[in-house]
Amino acid sequence: MAVLPFCLPTGDNELIKSRNFVIEMKRWVLQSLIFLGFCTQGMVFAQTPSLIICKGSSVNYKEFNEPGSLPSVAWAWKFQGGNPATSTDREPQNINYPDTGLYLTECTSTFSDGSKSTKSVYVLVIWAAPEPIPMKDTSLCNPAVSLTLNAGNNHRGWSYHWTSTDVDLSALDTNNQTLGIQKAGTYSVKVYSKCAVTSKTITVKLGEIPKVNLGKDQFVCRNTAVRLDAGAGSGYTYSWSPTNETTQSIMATTAGTYRATVTSADGCSAFDEVNLIDSCPPIVHIPNAFTPNAASPNDVYRPYLEGFVGMELRIYNRWGEKVFETKDLNGSWDGYYQSKEAPEGVYVCLIELMGNNGFRQIHKTDITLIR
Repeated sequence: MAVLPFCLPTGDNELIKSRNFVIEMKRWVLQSLIFLGFCTQGMVFAQTPSLIICKGSSVNYKEFNEPGSLPSVAWAWKFQGGNPATSTDREPQNINYPDTGLYLTECTSTFSDGSKSTKSVYVLVIWAAPEPIPMKDTSLCNPAVSLTLNAGNNHRGWSYHWTSTDVDLSALDTNNQTLGIQKAGTYSVKVYSKCAVTSKTITVKLGEIPKVNLGKDQFVCRNTAVRLDAGAGSGYTYSWSPTNETTQSIMATTAGTYRATVTSADGCSAFDEVNLIDSCPPIVHIPNAFTPNAASPNDVYRPYLEGFVGMELRIYNRWGEKVFETKDLNGSWDGYYQSKEAPEGVYVCLIELMGNNGFRQIHKTDITLIR
């Protein structure tokens, strides 16, 4: 009869660590092998024809004898994966198995007439305790929840049990390593090995999505600052475009489109945009003379413009030749024509302008070049 240890858990959160349990294995009765072991940590589990123990556990062995055989007088043990690896004791004690794996134990007995007999058994050493469960509290920004929870600990022979105080779980879903969920709530999992049990509870919630409202588009006049406020919230962070500011509110000083992106403490973001439209009437001042002598002021010719989005400037001499042309709002004539200084005199200037109000203006004037 084979005598093996069997440690059982008393409940979900405890394991018996210092009591020995015995299970009889009929197959080993036929083999006439006797092995006696005990748990030093976790469970020791027997499975025909191998002995299954937890990593780091120790086993006490007893010599077997064939029924009716002569007394044995010498013994040679080999413990693959065990510490120590060999023994000449009749009953080796505290053979420790520090690493997981499948190991062979052999015992050769020498009898009083000089005959020998060798018997063997396999010892399977498994993980002693579950690894930390990797899942954690999660905030979701999408109300349509679709998430897979993972208990980790993907080892052969381990089992899992999922529960929830907020959601009814299908019996088919609760015994797997992973759990697919479609609702926010509290979820718990227990992971069982033959050596230990661990558990973890997490909360899956819908994160706070900020409400951002910059108001309606506004008409503004140049050089007039407008305060834009993205709204307050606990733990909110802010990002403004195009100014790259990170405060709750900003002072916008130029016309254009402004966007505020707000992120809550749960990592959920929302944004809003507002257009500031320049509504000031365009202003134009067209000078009638300039002195291109490389000495300020008036050493180039350009009109003074405010509130315009486009310009085409053309200048002609007295014979109708075009001596200068530009479409640059900031463009100016330096008084040169064909890489030579243009002569003093009167020139004709034609200016076409497009205002920020969408209206087109055309101006024609005489200008005097003075050297």
